[in-house]
Amino acid sequence: MPQRTSPATDTVLSDLLGGDPHGMRILGFFAHPDDEVFCAGGLLPLCADAGARTAVLSLTRGDAGQIREASVATRRSLASVRLRELEESTRALGVESLTCLDYGDGALSTLPRAELDAVADRALAEHDPDVVVTFGPDGATGHPDHVTSSQVMLDAVDRSARRPRVLHAAFPMQDHLMLDLLVSWLTTLPERFEGTAAHGRALQLFADGSSMLGFAADHLRIEWYPRGAYIIEQGEPAVDLFCILSGTVDIIVEDEEGGLRLKDSATAGSFLGQDGLAFRAPRNAHVVARDDVTCLVLSPKRPSGVEARGSTAVPDADQPALRLEGEPGRQDAAMWDLDVSAGLSRKVTALAAHRSQYAFEPALFPEQMLTTLLGTERFVLARAGDSPSR
Repeated sequence: MPQRTSPATDTVLSDLLGGDPHGMRILGFFAHPDDEVFCAGGLLPLCADAGARTAVLSLTRGDAGQIREASVATRRSLASVRLRELEESTRALGVESLTCLDYGDGALSTLPRAELDAVADRALAEHDPDVVVTFGPDGATGHPDHVTSSQVMLDAVDRSARRPRVLHAAFPMQDHLMLDLLVSWLTTLPERFEGTAAHGRALQLFADGSSMLGFAADHLRIEWYPRGAYIIEQGEPAVDLFCILSGTVDIIVEDEEGGLRLKDSATAGSFLGQDGLAFRAPRNAHVVARDDVTCLVLSPKRPSGVEARGSTAVPDADQPALRLEGEPGRQDAAMWDLDVSAGLSRKVTALAAHRSQYAFEPALFPEQMLTTLLGTERFVLARAGDSPSR
């Protein structure tokens, strides 16, 4: 059942769309399956709840995408799998009309421009939207398909007799650290969190996507530790959070005389190092690889490569690279931050539908982390458009 939005959110939504959403037609115009989630996965259900009619068009079936879960698809079957995933995603978002074309994934910029222009013109004629949502000119990540889809639609709008309002999805770098959100969650649990290999893999994919799109500012890396290697040394500064992706570790406490006591062990899906980060204290135990271990490591900034270890080490005092963080509500005459928390559960469900890309289970992650990272969507006004006719 749809959650009610706050009056403030209703005001921002109407301001963003250029009027009362009821009766409006909203078209999302994208390059690939899953673009609809990251660009407008909160906006679309909010518009549907407010009485708008929503539609999504994807120019490709995403057949050149990665296959993150081998059991879900093969290269030969990926296009049909991603089409089904897109159908499931748009159902979760309350989208009434879906069109998924089969232009070459990764090749949109090489196609005859007139062919894509005709597609965009037909989309405007068939859907007659009041508002179009698409990527900005940078394509969020610089992906040529994203950039091309944005350019094609903007040109089509400029040719159109009745010009819809055009919103570009914006992805300014945020200051949130997933590391902090995870530590806050882990240290409030009544018992030590014990995950699974699937949890570690899902976190890796989600963290990678969040970092790429600027939802989180963590530096991510994968580290391999051979059997017997220290992963953490007792007494050293606490800087990083580790999630075990494979293998088993021993957690060993060293007393003042140098005696060692096995305190615990941990395996894939478990976290290491949260206590020191939470309490800003030195590491309280050694963590040693029992067998070959692979970890996802989350850091507040890129390591310099010359960090010292041991109890006398001092954490690197250099500041992270400058990051821009949006402010709540409308920022200026052309940019808005929209609180989409009322539609967040459907956005997360839609993201999870894209299993070939994210191997993502919503229940694996704390709600507060998902709300912080995905609960706000940002849009830039690219074209003001004509007044809605409905």
